[in-house]
Amino acid sequence: MEIELKLRLPPAALAALRADPLWGATRATHQQLDNIYFDTPQRALAQARIGLRLRSDGKRWLQTAKGGGGSRAGLHQREEIEFPVGGPALEWAPLRGTAFGPVLEPLKDQLQPEFRTRFKRELRHITGAAGGVIEVAIDEGEILAGGRSEPLCEVELELKSGTVDDVFALALLLVERHPLVLDNRSKAERGGRLAQGTALPPPAKAATPDVPQGDDARAAARTAVEAALAHWQANEAGFLAQPQGDHYDSEYLHQLRVAVRRLRVACGPLARAAQWQQEALAPVQDSLRALGQRLGAARDWDVFIEETWPTLADGLNDAALRQKLQEAAGLQQATARLQAQAAIEERDTQRLLLQLGRCLAQPDEADPPVPYDALTAQLDKLEHQLRQALPRLEHLSPTRLHRLRIKAKKLRYLTEFIAGRYDTQATEDWLDWLKKAQTVFGVHNDRVTARAHIETLCAGMDQPGKLQHGLQAALREQEQPELSLPHLPEPYWQA
Repeated sequence: MEIELKLRLPPAALAALRADPLWGATRATHQQLDNIYFDTPQRALAQARIGLRLRSDGKRWLQTAKGGGGSRAGLHQREEIEFPVGGPALEWAPLRGTAFGPVLEPLKDQLQPEFRTRFKRELRHITGAAGGVIEVAIDEGEILAGGRSEPLCEVELELKSGTVDDVFALALLLVERHPLVLDNRSKAERGGRLAQGTALPPPAKAATPDVPQGDDARAAARTAVEAALAHWQANEAGFLAQPQGDHYDSEYLHQLRVAVRRLRVACGPLARAAQWQQEALAPVQDSLRALGQRLGAARDWDVFIEETWPTLADGLNDAALRQKLQEAAGLQQATARLQAQAAIEERDTQRLLLQLGRCLAQPDEADPPVPYDALTAQLDKLEHQLRQALPRLEHLSPTRLHRLRIKAKKLRYLTEFIAGRYDTQATEDWLDWLKKAQTVFGVHNDRVTARAHIETLCAGMDQPGKLQHGLQAALREQEQPELSLPHLPEPYWQA
């Protein structure tokens, strides 16, 4: 089993990383590696999540097959088989009898080179705080596919012996000293996309966690954190790669923000109720809150420009003014997006991700199961607050409505995290109601945000007071749903 953390960094930061006193008296070895990756024209290996490569270090050829496992907070865990071969040609005998044999054998006549990687590798071995041995590889080079290429600059921390906690401890230390960013993509994944000339995968919605069997709430908390982190990872690369201009897809940011919110609930009320990793997760909450606010600022501009502004713009007869406001709004959106992208890659977020990965890498204590009593008490409290507020929605201030919306989201995410324990129809009734509540409350909150954005746009224009008055009046004319919701279902968790 190969267990490694992969982090990328800007090439300009390589010199400082190589000169870090952390390496001390460790001896570095240097290699020039040339790798050929194979797949079928239909990309059967990629679909089976298997990587097959030949590697030359100038002295010998090695054949490697990797697959299975997955990536979580930059930690890659995969089965790996590697053996020497006579030259740049695949050999099959050593693969017979392995887990890879049944997949690769029927495809051997269809396999062909798909892409190459060429890079210089600087290799060291470090002893971790708990005595584990970690192989540190600094790679600098490029990925080549047809006439396309992209730079490769990354650090791999591979566990050779000991516990994985040593890998996370070293990564946290390095992140404090260098601009390293966790990367959940393998070289095979990056090269395959480059070879195909394909865009990033489409934005991904949250998957419903598979609730573990049994009555231990800790297992449910772990599964919920894993699912929310996977949701983050599925959208992070797409958001970071988003261009400025006409081809921007705001759904990546939307899903990334939802993933952060789900993590806040999973690491907060669910983990506390389950008594899972409470001490380790306590500092995570502030980081998640701050990150969510920065992503939220960018998302608010996306919603304003995509949903609110077109109608307002249509009502402006002055084409020059309309264009000027459009440009000002676009600048605000682009600035907020760049700030959100920077927030994803900054040191505090990388520390957060490593802390989450470290928690997930720890085995759960073999204590008696933790019952769901504390969680159902939390569900009771949220349900009571919603039920009390529903008869007077029309009289609630925007601030109170926003708080109620947050309670509905929290109840929705908790329900999705544990829905598998309960009657499907009962939880679906609740989820349908909560989604409707989010929509109704959300539109009203968007209206409040839009008023603030109009004020921001008008501040830099001629006669800002008059312009703002007109746009705010036009905003009030836009329809929004009434503050009414169907009857709240009976609590599914009390049945």
